[in-house]
Amino acid sequence: MRKKIVAAGAVGAVVVAGLGAGAVTAFGADDETQERGTCHGTAYELVVGDDDGGLELEFELQSSAPAEVWEVLVEQDGESVLTGERTTDEDGELDLDTPVDEDGTQEFRVTVTPAEGDPCVATLTR
Repeated sequence: MRKKIVAAGAVGAVVVAGLGAGAVTAFGADDETQERGTCHGTAYELVVGDDDGGLELEFELQSSAPAEVWEVLVEQDGESVLTGERTTDEDGELDLDTPVDEDGTQEFRVTVTPAEGDPCVATLTR
């Protein structure tokens, strides 16, 4: 009986610690700006926030299938930051993480275009 109580207490401590870490993460997100939307039935999220003393842009696209090839263009204040092709993962997600410049007006634009179809454009001003 005593072993069960100790085990239950340990599990409870892990759950509380996990919730505490989640709360810190949720409240620590004050330095992020985000935009969510859809393009042609595809959901996306664009986030720009502080990261290790710098600024980082994160973009996630939830597509319909794995192994789709997308042409990617990330711009900050009209200047290209990242270009190239990216492929959706096994869950049909396309993830981008790139450092961006902290100076300037910080207008961000991500354009992703599938091999066949219209471009999806996400914009955000920080």
